[in-house]
Amino acid sequence: MGKIKLLVLLIAAASLVWMFQVVGWPEILRHLRLVGWYWPLILLPYLLVNLFDAASWYCCFERFPPGVTIRYLFFNRLAGEAVNVLTPMASLGGEPVKALMLQNKGISLTDATASLVISKGILVLSMAFYILLGMAIAPFLFHLSSARLWALAAAGLALVLGAAGFVVLQRYGMCRLGMAIMTKCRFLPRRLQEKEAALCRLDAQMSTFYRRHLWRFWLALGLSLLGWLVHGLEVYIIFDLLGQPIHLLTALCLDALATLIGSMAFFIPGNLGVQDGGNILLAISLQLGALMGATFSLIRRLREGFWLAVGLLVLAADR
Repeated sequence: MGKIKLLVLLIAAASLVWMFQVVGWPEILRHLRLVGWYWPLILLPYLLVNLFDAASWYCCFERFPPGVTIRYLFFNRLAGEAVNVLTPMASLGGEPVKALMLQNKGISLTDATASLVISKGILVLSMAFYILLGMAIAPFLFHLSSARLWALAAAGLALVLGAAGFVVLQRYGMCRLGMAIMTKCRFLPRRLQEKEAALCRLDAQMSTFYRRHLWRFWLALGLSLLGWLVHGLEVYIIFDLLGQPIHLLTALCLDALATLIGSMAFFIPGNLGVQDGGNILLAISLQLGALMGATFSLIRRLREGFWLAVGLLVLAADR
């Protein structure tokens, strides 16, 4: 499996280089120079996104832990998300890292894991709503047939229902239900059986959160949605700096659909190649051109690389 993952990563990297080569590296670099001294402005939106997500995560603790602040969770998320980007595990590879960092602060593993699962459910649900918003705007920006419009609507609805289902299962015993299904299918690993008591405690912790602190769920969801809207604002800023200003709704739509495309390549570290190809195709569909799409994608990769480096430094310091 390791060799297959490496092969997929190499193919994705080669595809990315090929796409930029076709568009033309000299032209891309010329457009990058248009940003000039405004590069820090491009880094600002993701700082705010991570801050909103950290505040959202803070709301997901059943009891507010002493010594754990939104500032601490901000840096914890950077470290965990850096691992998420670098591992082909559907944005789950960094979650154990976040839990272990919380454990080092004196938080029990059950409390840390419960907050992470609740936070992840809220993040996925807010992403689904954000993508649905983009799909609602798309028909007014893209020339699509009725069949494709219905397909978009169906995909958006399925995404929201799946995300909502994940959150509801947390309230009613997700771990117990999963173990019951695996037992019935005679596919319950021994190691999982040995952790049954811990998983039941996790279920109880999540259920208690939803029964006693439902208002915190809605607050966390609102903060997470604000994070996604700021993520879309980043698109608006980038195209404005490139001398190709677009409407804010167009930026939100492009970002939402790019998020959907990127989520389909969860098995590739950093969604390498797929996300970038999607950005180029979406830019072409909006008549912005392949050059703008490629430059926009590269700028996002550079921004991602900066915050990834910060996350890795946080992780190294924590160790």
